Amino acid sequence: MSSVVKKDETYWTVLNAAIVLDFERGHQRWTISDLSRKSKITRSLIYYYFGKSRSSILLEAVKLVGNEVFGFHEREMTLWREGKFSDSIVDAATIMAKSPQLGAFYLTHRTRDTEIGKLLQEMEQKYFEKLSSFFPDAALDDLITLFAMFLGFTLTPEIKKESLDRFVNNALKLVTKSHVKTPCEDLKTPHMNIEI
Repeated sequence: MSSVVKKDETYWTVLNAAIVLDFERGHQRWTISDLSRKSKITRSLIYYYFGKSRSSILLEAVKLVGNEVFGFHEREMTLWREGKFSDSIVDAATIMAKSPQLGAFYLTHRTRDTEIGKLLQEMEQKYFEKLSSFFPDAALDDLITLFAMFLGFTLTPEIKKESLDRFVNNALKLVTKSHVKTPCEDLKTPHMNIEI
């Protein structure tokens, strides 16, 4: 096993354990020792990678997982450019399946006025902008529906790929059929706190 793979596994293990602890015990009601026990990674290695701040560890976890789930990495962007939206959703659902508490953690924090909440809102904004750029003719309501649909699929790893392909393709045909989008500077989705 290469050292890069080992580091990635260590990162994922620690960050996943931090999310689980934060969800199970309450926001930052855990210690680095708790994190070490939960992740089975030594405190010294946790300090080496992340420092001693629980807040920093959680923010790093949200960034890593958010980038994976919302598909901001180059691999996922390539899948989108190739029209392989279902493959990207399956990749995100696979990440979510590794951490069953992740969906609840996200839903708990996404509207809060905290560092984590603000970071999640920024990621939602970036994802909404991604949707807007890939579906420039879609109406605002349709973009919001796509956002909810893709996120819902991501939170449902049990869905079969064939069903997902069929549903996503049909939904995209409806969304992109004949809509004219409002100019970006005028768009606001208040219930998602998104302005583009």
